[in-house]
Amino acid sequence: MKNKTFTPPHFRPLWLKLFAVFFIAASTFLWSCDKADEAVKPGALTTTQAQTIKSGKDKEDKDDKYKSDKTGQYVSKDVQVTGYEDGAERPTRPKYDAAGIGSKYITPCEECGPIGGGTTPTTPTSTFVSSEGFGNSVYPNSYYYNPQNFIQDLKITKGSSSSVGTLDGYYKINVDLNRGAGGQYIYLQFTRDPQKVVGSNSNPGAWVNDVRIGWMVPVRGIVVESQNIGPANDWPDLQTPPIEVKDILGYHCPDLNDGSGGKYIYAYQKKDSWNTGLPYVKEVGVIYGNSSAIQPPDGWERIPGDLNEGAGGDYIYFCVKYN
Repeated sequence: MKNKTFTPPHFRPLWLKLFAVFFIAASTFLWSCDKADEAVKPGALTTTQAQTIKSGKDKEDKDDKYKSDKTGQYVSKDVQVTGYEDGAERPTRPKYDAAGIGSKYITPCEECGPIGGGTTPTTPTSTFVSSEGFGNSVYPNSYYYNPQNFIQDLKITKGSSSSVGTLDGYYKINVDLNRGAGGQYIYLQFTRDPQKVVGSNSNPGAWVNDVRIGWMVPVRGIVVESQNIGPANDWPDLQTPPIEVKDILGYHCPDLNDGSGGKYIYAYQKKDSWNTGLPYVKEVGVIYGNSSAIQPPDGWERIPGDLNEGAGGDYIYFCVKYN
């Protein structure tokens, strides 16, 4: 008969207790590690941290929309409306008027505030930039054919950046005529020097060497025309040549809503030396703002025709000061 090891009854529970204590301690440690890991996950952010992340994401979404949305009033220069080179009718954007003029309901935009059409109007605001103080000659070195420093010629310059240059002897009015509407950067430029005037000198459309409307004749007014389809129609009359741009196509009448959609906008300059009843343009300017009611300073005349018509953005107008 073999001997058996005898374990006293009071000794067995001690081993079980020690094992149980060890197991519970180890489980508690592992559970604590798991919770610590969860604490650094985004789901465990504080309310302030979560709101900060959401605000940043909202801003990114708005910036992306500003750069890609083609339907709002104000859009980034990243937005280019293309595919209408054949002159087909283009889509238009809503436009809010701060003075409450026009339609009773206009889709509001974030840049111009939460007020939609039909609500209490806000005060119209505007900025005015002009040719005053630029390009003048002084006696005895005054321009032979323009001793009174009238505006002798107008041109358009445009490109993919705001640093687009000017023609020799011309000065740029530093207001983008597509302001707030995406599209190309487009600017008005002028010269007072008859010897610097350039333009179409071969048919069709030759005018720069014409004795009645050419380089020796100062500007006597501006005409803006709006069309549903392009390209430009005929001149308003034989004494009102286009305000041209020079590019790879040579000198031609450009669309002032190029790349921004909306109406096709074309501009012309009156230049009739035979009409003694017309005044001369002493200065030229551009005004832009948040309403069709904006006006230039006293002594100036605003030319009819929003240069952003149908394209959203700011309200923009040519202005002239006569002699």
